[in-house]
Amino acid sequence: MPIAVAAVTSDRLAAQGVSGPSGLTVSVPGLVFNRIANDANIYVRGIGTNLYGPNAEQTVALYVDGVYHASPEGANFSFNNIERVEVLKGPQGTLFGRNTTGGVVQIITKDPSAQPALDMSIGYGNYAMVNASLYATGGLTDTLAVDVAATYANQGGGYGRNIANGEKTGLQARHDYAIRSKALWRPADGTKIVLQGDLSRSTNTDSHQIPKGIIGVDGVSTYPGRYGANMLFTDYIRQKARGASATITQALGDVDLVSISAYRKNRSFYVIDQDATPLVASDDLVISLTRTFSQEVQLQSKTPGPLTWQLGGFYYFSHAGFEPIAVSTPIGRIAIDAFQRTRSFAGFAQASYELFPDTKITGGLRYTYEKQTLVTNDFSVFGTSIPLPSQDQSFKKMTFRISIDHKFSSNVLGYVSFNRGFKSGGYNLADPAGAGFRPETLDAFEGGLKTQLFDRRLRLNSAAFYYNYRDIQAAIPRAGGTVVTNGPKARVIGAEFDFEAHVTPAFILSGGATYLSTKYLRYPNAPFISAGGVLTSGDAKGNRLLGAAPITASLGAEYHLETRFGEIVPAIALSYNDGYYFYSDNRLKQPSYTLLNPSISWTSADARYSFKLYARNLLNETYYLNRSEQAGLTDVQRAAPPRTYGGSLSVHF
Repeated sequence: MPIAVAAVTSDRLAAQGVSGPSGLTVSVPGLVFNRIANDANIYVRGIGTNLYGPNAEQTVALYVDGVYHASPEGANFSFNNIERVEVLKGPQGTLFGRNTTGGVVQIITKDPSAQPALDMSIGYGNYAMVNASLYATGGLTDTLAVDVAATYANQGGGYGRNIANGEKTGLQARHDYAIRSKALWRPADGTKIVLQGDLSRSTNTDSHQIPKGIIGVDGVSTYPGRYGANMLFTDYIRQKARGASATITQALGDVDLVSISAYRKNRSFYVIDQDATPLVASDDLVISLTRTFSQEVQLQSKTPGPLTWQLGGFYYFSHAGFEPIAVSTPIGRIAIDAFQRTRSFAGFAQASYELFPDTKITGGLRYTYEKQTLVTNDFSVFGTSIPLPSQDQSFKKMTFRISIDHKFSSNVLGYVSFNRGFKSGGYNLADPAGAGFRPETLDAFEGGLKTQLFDRRLRLNSAAFYYNYRDIQAAIPRAGGTVVTNGPKARVIGAEFDFEAHVTPAFILSGGATYLSTKYLRYPNAPFISAGGVLTSGDAKGNRLLGAAPITASLGAEYHLETRFGEIVPAIALSYNDGYYFYSDNRLKQPSYTLLNPSISWTSADARYSFKLYARNLLNETYYLNRSEQAGLTDVQRAAPPRTYGGSLSVHF
């Protein structure tokens, strides 16, 4: 396939200690996960966004089994039934789903099996972390198989403490659970129907803190320690998500017709002390809701020949808003009850033709029409309700892809490509009286090699790319939320490689690295916010893009030792991030850090029992889930988890 894809199998994820999307950073160089409140901000190759709110769709889209997960609040979850994860790099949109400029994280779960199977696991770790999981599958009839996957987690001990009230901070799970079930039905030859549903709840008390040496709005500077807080109340975030989908594949002679229908709902409840002091300066109560429905239809050719093609259409509806967001200040309360309604229609097509033996040209087009409406039910400022009319905006965009690939041999494929992608605009729910923001656009030039060498014992892929990025959606953080504007233009130059080497049948190495050179080419009125919250404007031309580390790298190793007592597998996952900036003014920085996640597992000779010991962030590195500049307040930050370790026992039937 002439596209940069990083694919990670379930076995590799388990060996590297990855239990959710955010953990993929140890497996995929160039991939960065940040978190504002509970919103996941995903970056690939330096392309991402720090937008916040229920309507803040990401520049890198998240899919599960072909279903688009729009809400950034719903991207922090655990999984235990994964077949593989694919990270598609660069603009996407001519093959499936919704438009993106940065890429796609696609999670593919296992299909149910007619052969009965049951996997159960229970584990315990430091900070009194208890987790359990279950996966069961089996056939109900000759044509129908079902499965159920469930996880549970509870952390009894926090990483830190709120010194103002004594409560625990850094609790990652408070009786969290997730349940996903899938049914696979084959009622006739050529017909496949997959129905699935999921339900989850998660809670955490990851609290912000004012960095060491900065004076808070309370006029003092009391640093509470790496994971502590010093605030009126401890940040509390609870999220509930549910969804259902139906995927129907029907063979129609020489083509397959695929229909994907999906509904998702995500509700979040936040209580956040945004000023991070014991004073009432900006204390936020946030109730947000996102409901989406999507319908995709694909028609795919499946006969061998010089021409292969795919046609498709995508409909997307979203209702996303605050119900409400309320900000308490020293002089009163501001409340906003508003939502954005989105309707999007897109048609896309892509075809590949073999021009010469072993040489193909691929072209793709996508046309999108989208209409958005902002409805404000209530906008109250210090007890006075301000009526606001609804607002409408619409976009029409044509995006495309063209590439040429050539097989130099059966094991060496080279390609060059040019893609144009866009990410839709939207409205600022935290500023319902303001105007909306426009789409952003990215042109990507890329060339690469995909190789399999030494009798396929070594897989080595490499790519070089140049991005022209314009009308970038830039966020200005302030009390109560962020305001998004357009304007910046930037370029990205980069190169990357990834590999998997079966050094011996028992010894496997994998890894890769990404190099990025990024800078703003034009950003004359960029927000510059001081540590004390003073907002000014300046020229950010020449500054690096946020989330863009110059160098990221990963290395994984595992050794499968067969003994008469069973199989023993020691493994390590090592990842390095050179550091990056959180905002365009290039003031707040993520320091460089190295994560080392080792593990050792034993599986009995009959494969029925297994035991695993693990550690994550063994070097106890300090890095951050988020560091925020805040106009009118002060800087705040949240540290990522410290060293954790534990063990698990699993039974397989």
